[in-house]
Amino acid sequence: MVVRQLADDRDGGLATGGLSHLCPLHGLCIYRPPSPHRGALHPPAGGFRVPEGEGWGSFALRSPAKRGGAGWGEDKATGTTTMRAAVFHEPGRWQVEQRHTPAAGPGQVLVRVQAAGVCRTDTHIFHGKFPASFPRVLGHEYSGIVEQVGEGVAHVSPGALVSIDPVIPCEVCDYCRRSKPHLCKDLKALGIDFDGGFATHCVVPAENAYAVPEGVTPEEAALAEPLACCLHGIDLAPIAPGDGVAIIGAGWIGLLMLQLARLSGAGRVVVSEKLPGRMKLAQDLGADEVVDANQADALDRIRGSLGGGADLAMECVGSALSSKQALQLVRDGGTVLIFGVAPQEDTITVNPYEVYRREITIIGSFSTPKKQAAALSLLASQRVKVDPLITGRFDLEGTGDAMRALESSRAVKSLIIPTSP
Repeated sequence: MVVRQLADDRDGGLATGGLSHLCPLHGLCIYRPPSPHRGALHPPAGGFRVPEGEGWGSFALRSPAKRGGAGWGEDKATGTTTMRAAVFHEPGRWQVEQRHTPAAGPGQVLVRVQAAGVCRTDTHIFHGKFPASFPRVLGHEYSGIVEQVGEGVAHVSPGALVSIDPVIPCEVCDYCRRSKPHLCKDLKALGIDFDGGFATHCVVPAENAYAVPEGVTPEEAALAEPLACCLHGIDLAPIAPGDGVAIIGAGWIGLLMLQLARLSGAGRVVVSEKLPGRMKLAQDLGADEVVDANQADALDRIRGSLGGGADLAMECVGSALSSKQALQLVRDGGTVLIFGVAPQEDTITVNPYEVYRREITIIGSFSTPKKQAAALSLLASQRVKVDPLITGRFDLEGTGDAMRALESSRAVKSLIIPTSP
């Protein structure tokens, strides 16, 4: 079954608004047989393609005869209960709406959302700077309690706390079959292509629901997805015992990377950051030195602290400037990890002779292949702490406030708690 939804890219401010009618779509999803391939969220190269020649908000549903069965694109509303959701009708326009609660179809589970993280991707979608289909319930980092399981679901039961992996790969392209589902050429995701966690309830493919280990709170479980992405980055740029690591940016991702670098055996970790509050968090979480990025000699101080340069320089901001700084910080024979999501139009100049002569390795890290379970295990062990990084909790009506806080850098991580009174 293939679902196509169309987006209309328009900018808008973070003010609540709305349309005069409610969206008739709820729980729009796609069903596939269970698969070992699971990923984490970020867009494929070039973004999701929007078909031409069809109207705003329309969708086409196609079911290959050989697959058959009920599909996620079909309305499975029970009609007996209602739910609430922050519905984004187009860039710049959203409102909290009441809908019928969808029912779980074959291979699906219905979850009552407990917590959902607000990501930069959500704010980019809101402003029309990241492709998504509308109307849409955003939120791709979330956890919930299973309320209903569909036919064929055996690994989770009603009442179980689950963490949601938002990505739905096609499972048949060359990348999926090479165990790289995060590079799938038809990648889809909850909270972008299908309704996500900024709601009291959501239907998800059962294979995307991971049982949460004992001791992990719903709020921690909601944040397993970004931690899984960071684990993939660490896998791509492994840290040898004793290595010197430079981390540019002590935001949400940089602070997760700091903890993972320590766990990986880094001998010294130096973090650069502009905001005092985040500098303090980096110190509390184990940075050997935190350098004020506002200072003119910040790069010299980082290099000096690491004995001349970093074995691994991590870019965790998402800008051309910070990527250039990472290249300036790496020592000969070292590695630069570009992890932050820079604007697509950003460019930097790389001297190929320098890369050749100094044997510099430059690595990009996109999404994550099958790291959700590992992330939950780390959270259960308390070796990675996310609770100190949660700086705000909001109800559904406060979704706009949560996004504003993130954009203003007042927040490290904001959570939506949909069931808040």
